Amino acid sequence: MNESQYFENVKSYKLLANKSLGQNFLINPEVAKNIVNLLEVSDKDEVIEIGSGLGSLSYFLTKIPAKTQLIDIDERMLQFLNEQFGNMENVIVRRQNILKEDLAKFTKIIGNLPYYITSSIIEHILLTATNAEKIVLMTQKEVYPKLLSNFKSPLSLFLNYVADISSAKEVGRNNFAPIPHVDSVVFTLTPNRNIKNEENKKLLKLMQQLFLLRRKNILNNLANVTKNKEKAKEILAKLGVDTNKRPEELDINFYMSLLKELNF
Repeated sequence: MNESQYFENVKSYKLLANKSLGQNFLINPEVAKNIVNLLEVSDKDEVIEIGSGLGSLSYFLTKIPAKTQLIDIDERMLQFLNEQFGNMENVIVRRQNILKEDLAKFTKIIGNLPYYITSSIIEHILLTATNAEKIVLMTQKEVYPKLLSNFKSPLSLFLNYVADISSAKEVGRNNFAPIPHVDSVVFTLTPNRNIKNEENKKLLKLMQQLFLLRRKNILNNLANVTKNKEKAKEILAKLGVDTNKRPEELDINFYMSLLKELNF
């Protein structure tokens, strides 16, 4: 099936979109091709596409002779994907929840992420994709600024510790069917050696605990973790940190040092 026919089919199947799964199908082949090109796939790569849907990105991914896995949790999507790509030697189509997938074997990761679990998926990728060389993600436009280094949250701090994030490329809502209420963006994450740090899960969990009470200072948040306010004061004094600082005022180096002090 040629490119124009394929994307006409995708457009005609818009009624299959499941709102509860956040499904909106990309119907612009030029946009899809450009997104896949950002991944820079070679024939030596192990690739996984998250939430392949009706295969708008898969169409171009599968033209590259890399080992590629297309995953989705919707049986209707899987049936369509199997019909289109199931007989290709280098392609595996399977049902899987991305949050249950160990991503360590994959060198390249791509996906159009559903809004309601975007943060959870990004977190899971950064914790398990320890051999990833490039990650290309499409999200709702409002998500991207919350991932940048100047937006202090556990996820943004952690993301910018383990990867570099590219500038975002906007993808207007009219490129999808059904048309969503918001525009999307595409960006690339390029992991660095910190993604292999064995303490990463503990580090992220600690930051999440310390950001629970955002209006409280670091002393009160740390006291909740240690269950001992005096001990929390001692640790912060040792690290030379003002007890009145809020969690978002402290950088990743503080949280790494704190993790060592707590010896979790």
